[in-house]
Amino acid sequence: MCRKNEKNMKTLMILEDEELVRQELKLFLEKNGFQVIAPDYLPTEEEIISMHPDLLLLDIGLGEADGIVLCRKLRQKTGIPIIFVTSQEMVQKEIEGLKAGGNDYIRKPFHFPVLLLRIQKHLERIGETLTVEQVTLDLVFGQLSYKGEVYDLSKKEQQILFYLFKNYPRLMEREELISCLWENKLFVDENILNV
Repeated sequence: MCRKNEKNMKTLMILEDEELVRQELKLFLEKNGFQVIAPDYLPTEEEIISMHPDLLLLDIGLGEADGIVLCRKLRQKTGIPIIFVTSQEMVQKEIEGLKAGGNDYIRKPFHFPVLLLRIQKHLERIGETLTVEQVTLDLVFGQLSYKGEVYDLSKKEQQILFYLFKNYPRLMEREELISCLWENKLFVDENILNV
């Protein structure tokens, strides 16, 4: 479906049921160099994923739908950054949104430059994560996430997973992994990889 039409141009998707807010956001983001998908209906998770957005701006109240539920479903299938943009004032909603897998939460009315800065910060981090199937490796925080669960990794675990992710789906030999992980493999027992 929609894909980047220029090199390095990022695609943002806006899921917002208020037409005026949706159009203002779309116009502002396009003026700031983004390709914007802003459907006037609520697409399914599969449709969202098939449009390949680099980041999703998601309202919590989407008519009769619930943005938190949608976020939770998306998190089972993709690691796309999700920023909640909502008029919900309750702190509990913010907590629910972040627990459901949202990366950020900004309340309406917001200042456009603040939203732009948050979007840029999350897009910068995309290059610092690797995703294979539904598993995301965060190279900044040393964490592995899968279906909303987050696991902290040791430095060596992170290095092993980095090489496996970078070479996926090719199988890596033990010797190849050992030489990638330890500079001087003369002093490395091959059982250390098992450990």
